[in-house]
Amino acid sequence: MAEKNIPYDLIEVDLKNKPDDLLKQNPYGKVPVLLDGDGVLYESAVINEYLDEKFPQVQLMPADLLQRARVRIWIDFLNTRVHPAASDITHNRAPEKARERMRKHLQALDSEMAGKDYLVENYSLADVTFIPFYTRRERYGVVIDDTYPNLKRWGEALIARPQVAPTI
Repeated sequence: MAEKNIPYDLIEVDLKNKPDDLLKQNPYGKVPVLLDGDGVLYESAVINEYLDEKFPQVQLMPADLLQRARVRIWIDFLNTRVHPAASDITHNRAPEKARERMRKHLQALDSEMAGKDYLVENYSLADVTFIPFYTRRERYGVVIDDTYPNLKRWGEALIARPQVAPTI
C-alpha cells in the first residue's frame, strides 16, 4: 500500500517466513529494504540518511557538523545498546542482565531528555530512530512510566506527531 506523499510501495513481510526476493536483495535478511530504481538499500539508519538527503525539503539532519555527529551518536546508541537489550529480553537471553542493561539505557535517555524536546536541538533522525522502539516497548517487556518522566514525555510527543500518528 503506497501513501500519497511517498513515491514508494510499502510491502509487509512475514519475518518468520521471509520471501526469497528479500534474501536476494538484503544479505542480512532484515527489513526494511528500500528499492530505488536499480538501487537496493537496507539498514534503517542508512535508509533514513538516504531519504533525508534525497528529499532535502524536510531536513532531519542538522546542518552543523557537530550536531550531525551527535545525531549519529544517538542513532548508534539506540541501535547498538537499546535494541540489542530489547532483543535479549524478548528472546530470553540472559534476561536479568538484559533488563539491567535496558534500565541503564532508559535512565541515560531520560537524563538526556530532561528539559529538552528532542535529542539533538531540533527533531532529527535520532528522534525518528527511537519511534519504532517506543511503539514496540510492550512487546519487549519494557515499561516507560513515571520512573522515566522525560523519556515518557518525549516518546508520547514523538508518536503524537502528525507525520507519525497515522502510521501507528
